[in-house]
Formats: sequence, structure tokens, C-alpha cells
Amino acid sequence: MEVTKELPGYPEDCRRKDASGVRIGEPLDVALIRTDQALGRSNARVMRCGRLYDEIKQGYAGVEQ
Repeated sequence: MEVTKELPGYPEDCRRKDASGVRIGEPLDVALIRTDQALGRSNARVMRCGRLYDEIKQGYAGVEQ
């Protein structure tokens, strides 16, 4: 018996990129806060997308061929 699985669509969120949001002339403390927030969003996205991949990988490991 042949078992096949179709990959789920890759979430658009995993393809999105974040800009720092820093504007010319902003004080450095504000620029640092904006950059840190953007980095936090990006890191959270990496973790979500990594979990998705891990779940898919685990699902395929359980498929007998």
C-alpha cells in the first residue's frame, strides 16, 4: 500500500520580512526601541515557522512506505 501526503501551504507569515521602522532624524533611543521590536517580531516568526516545519517533518517520519 502506498501512502502519500500533500504538504500544507506555506504560511504567508513565514515569508514576510520586517523593517526596523526607524525614521530619519529619530532620537537613537527611539530607533533602538523600534529596531528591538522588529527583531522580536522576526524572531517570533522564525520560531512559529520552525515549529510548523518540525510538525511536518514529524508527520512524515511516522508514514510507513
